[in-house]
Amino acid sequence: MRKLSAFKAMSHALTSVWTYRAVALRIALLWVPIMLALAVVDVVAGPSDPAIAELTTQAVVQLLTGVISFIAACSVAVNWHRFVLLDESPSGIRVDGTVLRYAGSTLLIMLVMFTPALLVYAIAALAPPTAALIGMASLILTGGLITRLSIKLPALALGRSDFTFRDAWTASARNFWPCVAVFMLTLLIAFGCILVLLVLAGLANQMNETAGNAVLTAGAAILQLFYAILNASIYTSLYGYFVEGREF
Repeated sequence: MRKLSAFKAMSHALTSVWTYRAVALRIALLWVPIMLALAVVDVVAGPSDPAIAELTTQAVVQLLTGVISFIAACSVAVNWHRFVLLDESPSGIRVDGTVLRYAGSTLLIMLVMFTPALLVYAIAALAPPTAALIGMASLILTGGLITRLSIKLPALALGRSDFTFRDAWTASARNFWPCVAVFMLTLLIAFGCILVLLVLAGLANQMNETAGNAVLTAGAAILQLFYAILNASIYTSLYGYFVEGREF
């Protein structure tokens, strides 16, 4: 049974993104205009009011932009998996059966992620002092679960229908804590990027409020695509290590 090094896995994933940054940029740029347009539409529509029971225009716009953004992230991830593992150069925006199957499995993994969150919310309502400890434990549990299950995603991108969640779980057996570490490192990078974006938007906002909103809107769209590539790179590295027997 192979023993994963979280730092080596993360370093390999980041190195892949940097080494092939031109390809990563080409993949992301296919979606950037659409993501920016969606962000503008979302801002123009305004926030939805949760107190209103009816399905408002704002709520419909947010739902549609959310779905399209999610499909965009899955499309970017599939292109990246196939480039790294098959040396397949991306050509145009990809939205096909492979991307939709990838999106479906990603939704299932997200449900795994949300279940502990709901548990923490329920406990926080009943016993607030205990919520912090339960929250940390659920975050650790969730991190290990979704990282191990997500090893299936590159297989889907390759068109493999024979590789299941059970296979992903078996392939990464006895690597729960390293997978938790990978998950936590990914969160740290995400928080770091968000912090940089907020600082830049704040600096722009000091000069002009419109400029600040523009930086925040454009930055959020670009950051979402970058995070999709980073996640795809991490899961590609894990798939290559556990399933194909590659070294970092």
